[in-house]
Amino acid sequence: FLTHATKPEYMHRLVIGQCKTCGLIQIIDPVPASELSPWYDWIVYKEPEGHLDRLAEMISNLPGITHKSAICGVSQTDDSLLDRLVEQGFQNVWRIDPEGDLGVRGCLHGTETIQARFDPQGATKIANLRGSPDVVVGRYILEHAQDIRKFLSALKALVSPRGYIVLEVPDCQRPMENSDYSFVWEEHALYFTQRTFRRSLAVAGFSLVHCESYDYPLQNALVGIGGSQPEALSHLLSRHDLQEEQERGQAWACGLTSKRDDLRSFLQEYRQKRGNTALYGSGQLGCAFINLLELKELIDIVVDDNANKQGYFMPGSHLPICAASALLQEDISLCLMSVRPEIQEQLIRNHRAFLEQGGTFFSIFPDGPNELPLSSNRGGGDRCE
Repeated sequence: FLTHATKPEYMHRLVIGQCKTCGLIQIIDPVPASELSPWYDWIVYKEPEGHLDRLAEMISNLPGITHKSAICGVSQTDDSLLDRLVEQGFQNVWRIDPEGDLGVRGCLHGTETIQARFDPQGATKIANLRGSPDVVVGRYILEHAQDIRKFLSALKALVSPRGYIVLEVPDCQRPMENSDYSFVWEEHALYFTQRTFRRSLAVAGFSLVHCESYDYPLQNALVGIGGSQPEALSHLLSRHDLQEEQERGQAWACGLTSKRDDLRSFLQEYRQKRGNTALYGSGQLGCAFINLLELKELIDIVVDDNANKQGYFMPGSHLPICAASALLQEDISLCLMSVRPEIQEQLIRNHRAFLEQGGTFFSIFPDGPNELPLSSNRGGGDRCE
């Protein structure tokens, strides 16, 4: 977030490609981790947790795991799962210390820094000092890994020879199939489907014990449990599966132009007939929606209930971030919601005055009750070469 609209900002070319061998969609030239470090200490990230009780129970029932088994988390995102395991009676639960174990200095760092510092040599050092854990948990960090082989090798070096890794990543298949582009984030180097996730674990030398995609309104949570004993050539993609992955990726990529044009036409017509437009929610989803679909001149303001963000300006578009009262004060007629789908109905109910003055809410996400009436909200674009 910018302190003023004309403040210079770091720019990086965003290029997404797809591996022809394994089908994994990924950022080709990731943003350096040093440029991704947070500027402010009040930014928080919320990952889905409705499935964690079940996952904790699953971990406790893994063969060879007892309440005396050592369980280690990689980042602070793992804390809520680790807490559940402690409540179940596990006595040796700990998390990698960014400063003590990885040499990370200062308090303004996050997953971007941990993935950059976590390598096989460092993991071996941690294991030698603190013991090799029987279970290593890594929720919502693998997709940040700018070198997936190095990161998975580090997990292999840390976990005990007969132990398990538990990884959780966003499941990107449904957003791709729904022509959603808001889930693209410069911090996510990798975009997994269940097939490419399973294959990544197998290639790294982990035998797949369990893999499941948990349903959530915006993006499913994809969980995999791998044993440290390799499973030879298991879960390598068949020619048919690889073709399906490639066709999905190609359709999603080619659909960007039609989605952008469709959105721009809709907003231009709406603004001409009805008035000003706002976006509700200034997080990564709203930012990607504005920037990747080139909508900054068609949106007047961004609204956010977080008082810390109000008065700042959006990165890329430089749109002002305002309190919700601006919906009435700035003569807004259309408000696009980039907040989580499960809270959108409550948000609408909370803004009855906006509705009474003729305002309209739509969701930026396809496949929901408040979705925009766009033809491009279903399926990818034409085939491209």
